[in-house]
Amino acid sequence: MPINTKVFLDANIVIRTGKPPGGPEFERIVDLVDAEIISILSTDLTIAEVAKKHTDNDYKVVKEIGRPHFRKLVEEIVGANIPDITKTALREKIRANYSYTVAEMFEMLDAQILSIDDIKPSVVFNNYATGSGFFTDEGKKDQFPDAFIFECLNMVASEKSPVIIVSDDGDFMKSANAHDNITLLKSLPALFTFLGFEMKAPLIEDFLKNNSEELMAFVNQELLDWGLIGDVQSSEIDDTEVIEVILNRLTAFKPVEEGDALLVVGQINAKVNVSYSHPDWDTAMYDSEDKVHIPFESVDGELELDLEIDISLSIAVDEDGKPEEIEMLSFRNSNFQYVELHPYDPYDYK
Repeated sequence: MPINTKVFLDANIVIRTGKPPGGPEFERIVDLVDAEIISILSTDLTIAEVAKKHTDNDYKVVKEIGRPHFRKLVEEIVGANIPDITKTALREKIRANYSYTVAEMFEMLDAQILSIDDIKPSVVFNNYATGSGFFTDEGKKDQFPDAFIFECLNMVASEKSPVIIVSDDGDFMKSANAHDNITLLKSLPALFTFLGFEMKAPLIEDFLKNNSEELMAFVNQELLDWGLIGDVQSSEIDDTEVIEVILNRLTAFKPVEEGDALLVVGQINAKVNVSYSHPDWDTAMYDSEDKVHIPFESVDGELELDLEIDISLSIAVDEDGKPEEIEMLSFRNSNFQYVELHPYDPYDYK
């Protein structure tokens, strides 16, 4: 097994481990660092990208708070007085929080932070001008951030100290393949397999099937935290009830220290009953002064959803190393799940 292997986690990989402080996969990375099996490399730009993505996700959910008209309606309808705040101030408040908490995540990893300021712009711009590196074939201007990040990693990679890049961004592939001292892996599970931690999963599958009620409760709680978003403006989805979980595929990984929890990643199908409501925009009145539509009625309904979800699990074991209890479950997709509230029915002629 490689010892103290240098590993770079791309922003998209860190984001998928969950919001700070991260989920089961992130905890396993921390364990590997503590055991000195790997050491983490990152860049100041990567940390900023992670914070920005989480900021954007939260802002999409709460941005209406920055509208005076929205705050006024909330006060009139439910009697809640939301403090005055502009959209700019709201976004900055969210950004400041994630700038701090994401930085804490990388401190937990004891990451060596490389600065893109140490890379001469002429190196990257020469690749751009000659159509090499990140700018071969379909290379675009928006690849400049990754180009600077890669040059930071290339600067520290050597025959005695190779670097593993974990990223599912295909832009890294050609540049990594062109360097003998850089290896590209596409996911954290691929990294754990590379390090020799993969194990057979049948025992885990049987355990989860025998504890389906507990598994459904964990999935239901994560759905509430994760957020389902309807495809209708200002819709709300609540009263989620997971009624079935089907295991599609699972991969299990041994703990770093004997007796520690197992890490399991895989995919499930979850059947979920939900209730929803949204303003009746079809009958809304247009306010020419504020240039907004004002709805007076609402539309309510129920749906059964069939969601395909990538998950990671932490499972405690007994003295014999057999699965004993689900400790934590996290969704591996960082994006919100969008739901079609009024699917087209070709047999509905009303």
